Amino acid sequence: MESDKYPGPEKRKHPRVACPPEARPTFRTVGYECQVKDISKGGLKSSQLDKKKLEGWVRGSLDLANGKSIDLEGIVVRTESKDMGLSFIVELPDEVIKNIISNIDTSGT
Repeated sequence: MESDKYPGPEKRKHPRVACPPEARPTFRTVGYECQVKDISKGGLKSSQLDKKKLEGWVRGSLDLANGKSIDLEGIVVRTESKDMGLSFIVELPDEVIKNIISNIDTSGT
C-alpha cells in the first residue's frame, strides 16, 4: 500500500482498518480516553484530545461498539500533533478486528 505522505511499500506487519467517526472504538486508561482512528492486530492510531499526552508503556482497555471491552498493553511509539500511535504487546485476536470491521459496515445503515 502506498500513500501520498509516505511513498513506497507499506512497512507495517498488519493491514490497518480505518475507523470512521461514527464507528470508532474508544481506548481508555487511567485519567485518559481517546477515539481510535485506525487499528490493526498490532497497534492503533488515536486522536489525543486531552492535554495529557501518553508516553512509554501503557495499560488500558479498548471499548468496542458492541459493548465489549478488551484489556490491552502497549508502547506509545509515536505522538504527532493530536495523534498517538500505540504498538500492542500482544496482537489482537482476529475476532476483534472482524467485530470492528462488522461495526463499520453496519454503521452507515
